[in-house]
Amino acid sequence: MINFLAWLLAGVLIIVTISIHYEAMLLVSDHLVPWATRRFQGRRVIAIAVTALMLSHILEVWIFAAAYLFAAQPFGFGSVAGDFDGSFNSYLYFSAVNYTSLGDNMMHPRGALRDIAAAETLAGMLMIGWSASFTYLKMEQIWQGHRRG
Repeated sequence: MINFLAWLLAGVLIIVTISIHYEAMLLVSDHLVPWATRRFQGRRVIAIAVTALMLSHILEVWIFAAAYLFAAQPFGFGSVAGDFDGSFNSYLYFSAVNYTSLGDNMMHPRGALRDIAAAETLAGMLMIGWSASFTYLKMEQIWQGHRRG
């Protein structure tokens, strides 16, 4: 039953992550890039857009970290073993390591937290790829406008 609840939580976290990322890209595309284009040159526009996307990634990592803490502490979905002290900062680091697919052989999830960690890795890979392709498309639009202008 715990594994089913962990996958259910993972599904909700993935939906939340995709929603946050979509809204961030919509904000960047429809508001931030047009605003920045009127004020700055191409490099600065892209830097502002990438910074906004990075902030959305950071928010997504924080949400997963809070979910790990929530799932592990009061609900007993498992634990993180190894070089891990149970603080929110440790959960935050663990989340960032999973989101970026970096991995850390000094800590690993146990129990149903493994399911959430696996889902976070898939979500993180997808969000990072989505950001990369989005940034490429925006750069292409900005450069084409620069060549015409």
